[in-house]
Amino acid sequence: RAADAEVKLISVVGLLLLLPIGCLGYALHTSPWLGPPRLRRLLLTALLPAIALAPLWVLEAHGGPLRSKMAHFALSFFGIVAFFRWLELLCGTGPKGFDRSLKNFIIYFASPAEVLFDADGNLLWSSPGHGAGELTLRIVGHMAAGTVVLSLGRATAFAPLLEEGTDPWQLPRFGLPRAFPAVYLQSVYVYCMLATAMLMHRVPMALVGIQTQEPFRAPLLLSTSARDFWGRRWNLLIHRLMKRTFFQPLASKGRCGKQVGGLLAFIMSAIFHEYMWLMVNWPDTSDYVPGLVVLFFLAQFVICAGEAALARTALGAWAAGLPRPLQTAATTCFLIPLGPLFLQGIQGMAHESAEQGQTVAVVRSGSGLVPEGAGLRPPLDWVFMALVCALIAAARARRRFRGRWPTLEKRSGAAVVPVADSTLCGA
Repeated sequence: RAADAEVKLISVVGLLLLLPIGCLGYALHTSPWLGPPRLRRLLLTALLPAIALAPLWVLEAHGGPLRSKMAHFALSFFGIVAFFRWLELLCGTGPKGFDRSLKNFIIYFASPAEVLFDADGNLLWSSPGHGAGELTLRIVGHMAAGTVVLSLGRATAFAPLLEEGTDPWQLPRFGLPRAFPAVYLQSVYVYCMLATAMLMHRVPMALVGIQTQEPFRAPLLLSTSARDFWGRRWNLLIHRLMKRTFFQPLASKGRCGKQVGGLLAFIMSAIFHEYMWLMVNWPDTSDYVPGLVVLFFLAQFVICAGEAALARTALGAWAAGLPRPLQTAATTCFLIPLGPLFLQGIQGMAHESAEQGQTVAVVRSGSGLVPEGAGLRPPLDWVFMALVCALIAAARARRRFRGRWPTLEKRSGAAVVPVADSTLCGA
């Protein structure tokens, strides 16, 4: 409970700190009274590494690790989002309209969810609360899936079919094919963790009527290729940041520029993931192997580049004509084997989440397959979201019933007649 409260505290404090940081950035970007443009750009550039290092300073000031690795992950997430959005301000690569006004920039900079702008650079608005109910339902679904994944992870030490404590990346051929279920289970854990958090980030914006970017589009269930996985389905918040800042400036320089831009985007993804994995394991980095994430993303670039080249061949046309479920299965079997390179640095966080998180026993107590202390642990956050979901469903049903009530009365032969005292009577 204390570890979970710490993560929530970091989320709230992080959002509050992003507001003044964003105001400072916008002032340096637009205010002539702070100096000539060259000096202001120099100041923006000088503050960029400070933003990236701020989470490490927080940990050093704390004097030791926080209560959970998830808290370290949350700290690093805010540092990464602030860093790249500050870089967008410096380079002018943000979405059109993001720096048009202080309000636009503060909303864009301080929101963990990416807010959307229309073609004219104005914030995309909808009616307040629009979509909040759907988001809540999706959050509940992801929390339920996350509970199942953590429960399986707790029961199997995230290594089904492998010996407890086995790290697939240390095995010959990453332990495949026997390690496939373990790598896939850990991948689903990462997805559920990120998707749940990012959907929650969208709720405040939905309540005030600001539209936000969809963060995931069922990447583990619907991806038909590596390019589809990385370009259209997985973590679109980061994808759009990388595309605007590193790919698009070079894409206009022809085919070679696109290749260099794509490589640069994957390299920057690798670097910031290395930074996050270092943060997750700080200060004891004995379980973290630097460089594995870089190898993973370089391999992904090679795969995507090879796939793009094959797309123009008869083999590529044949593969594109396969049934979508078969394409998804082939994509999964092709990408999962490299998963241990990506997952190695956060395996400790997965195990810790299973121990500290809200899980249910998936085997009988005393069977020896569940760590000591396991049992039914009520998923309180899940129960709370389920109650909220039930209230939203009840409100929807009430509105639907009220909308259909006049039709029901007409079918029953009753006429609704207004009278002088503004009451209704049936005749």
